[in-house]
Amino acid sequence: MGIILHKEDAFIREHLMEGMVGLELESLRTDREGNLSKKPHPFPDNPVIDRDFGEAQIEIGTAPEASLDKAVDDLRKYLGITQARLKETGELLWPFSNPPVIRSEEDIKVADFRGERRKKTLYREYLAGKYGKYKMSFSGIHFNYSFSPELISRNYMLDSAGELRKYTDHFYLNLAQRVLEYSWMIVALLGASPVVDSSFYIKGLSGKTIFTGKSSLRCSESGYWNTFVPYIDYGSIEGYSDSIRSYVRNGMLNSESELYYPVRIKNAGEYSLERLEETGADHIELRMIDLNPFSDFGIDQRDAAFLKLFLIWLSAMETDPMDAAGQVQAIQNIKAAAAYDLDITKIFLMNGKGLSVRAALESCLIEMIRFFEMDYPEAGKVLYFQMEKLKNEKNRYADRVLNCFGDQYIERGVKRAEEIQEAMYV
Repeated sequence: MGIILHKEDAFIREHLMEGMVGLELESLRTDREGNLSKKPHPFPDNPVIDRDFGEAQIEIGTAPEASLDKAVDDLRKYLGITQARLKETGELLWPFSNPPVIRSEEDIKVADFRGERRKKTLYREYLAGKYGKYKMSFSGIHFNYSFSPELISRNYMLDSAGELRKYTDHFYLNLAQRVLEYSWMIVALLGASPVVDSSFYIKGLSGKTIFTGKSSLRCSESGYWNTFVPYIDYGSIEGYSDSIRSYVRNGMLNSESELYYPVRIKNAGEYSLERLEETGADHIELRMIDLNPFSDFGIDQRDAAFLKLFLIWLSAMETDPMDAAGQVQAIQNIKAAAAYDLDITKIFLMNGKGLSVRAALESCLIEMIRFFEMDYPEAGKVLYFQMEKLKNEKNRYADRVLNCFGDQYIERGVKRAEEIQEAMYV
């Protein structure tokens, strides 16, 4: 059993909700007909409004903030700057995780980094050759969270275990395992990409809307995954880093950044395994969140609040370490939870028990409500918001997207992108 957060302690209960939040948003630029933009990136030298794989991509990353409200405000501010510029260039920001019209791979231009960053372009060209450009066109939200140092220090004092730096590392290592085990919950609740343009599947055929049978195509077996399921060593930061490097050494990965995994343990500042080993774990990153087209800034604030509660809940959970088979099952559960129908696919828990995604999700949400409701009434409101997605299908994003965009994904997607641009442009 790993390190757990001692919620029974009065100091920890008082400071349980304190932590730092950072948000990252990825989206694609389009023209006003819903075609992937071919124009150069409008912010080529902006460290906050950048791109990742594609030149048509916008990637916004906010600095860590002590309040969720401030993190969302930061994201809204940078999106406002982005939308103002795109209004000038005649472009839109695509509101879905699934891509717009892509007529051919030539439409997907690899990000054109210059100067000292040129090696990033070369690396992306390697990825394009290995995985194909189409899968590189998925977009999403990343949620970064760190627990307050005072909270971890108090927990450390209660456990009286070793060195604080290594204790903090083990705290995040334990949490990362729990997140991997329960990431399927996020996919099932926040999946919002059940439809895609026909050009994603059939080159040259565009303008037809295809229902994928998934609530989140990018998190399904058809999404952006490595060609193998890795085994990650959560015993120590050194073991964690070396288990990732081992796939580089044996040629299965080109570099550590090629590991496409739903959760990462990260250091402060620019991320690398070397820095993680040098300075230790600082925060955890969730990478499986779909863009929400019903929010002007890609994520409903209540969902962001849920992600914070999710991490706090898991940090206090007593569970055993995950072996290789358990990690494989956890990845399979994520792909299963990406199905559109929550009743026909099953989640297999670590005890071997199989439940439908809906039944497993209801059970876990009830546990979370019991965990928070007595001491944190605001948390209860956030969790009941999630429960309503199961009780009434009109509240679930995948259902809403299918109902609103299921017959005219591109046409109505363009209209929604225009509405968001007008709302965000100030």
